[in-house]
Amino acid sequence: GNYPYDYWNLWVNRSGQDLTLETLTTQYHVIIFKHCFPVSEIEADTGNPDIASDAKRLENYYLQYNALKAKLREFPNNIFIVWTGAVELSSDIDEGMAQRTRTFFDWVKTSWDEPGDNIHIFDFYALETEGTLYMRPEHASGANDAHPNSAFAQEVAPVFCQRIVDVIEGRAD
Repeated sequence: GNYPYDYWNLWVNRSGQDLTLETLTTQYHVIIFKHCFPVSEIEADTGNPDIASDAKRLENYYLQYNALKAKLREFPNNIFIVWTGAVELSSDIDEGMAQRTRTFFDWVKTSWDEPGDNIHIFDFYALETEGTLYMRPEHASGANDAHPNSAFAQEVAPVFCQRIVDVIEGRAD
């Protein structure tokens, strides 16, 4: 999977195994990772956050992302670009989930990401939602398919590529 739990589990919890950051950072200078739209199926918090839980809850996402940040900073000679997660169409998730998704990616952009470090954000969420809570229907592949359509992909691809160049050339923060 590619949810906060999965990256935490692979890169923080299982250090020393295949595809760990210890391995990837020796092979690649820039590492980009993202989440697919089911990351937006965020359930209500329980009041019992658990970093080792794969339950999609803000309380768990925050712990997992903070642990990821600490791990990413162990590799100051590498650059990490985190692609904010996609969100689903309004027909596929309820408003509470959509609100929690916005809350999480706002937190990623305004609190979790800090200037001057080796972690940078590509804000796909903002492009996809255009300020709303859901993926804009005109960006979707179909009425019940939150994958980006070709037109939206063609619009976003150059923005993404420019973001990578800006990060590599030191114009990211």
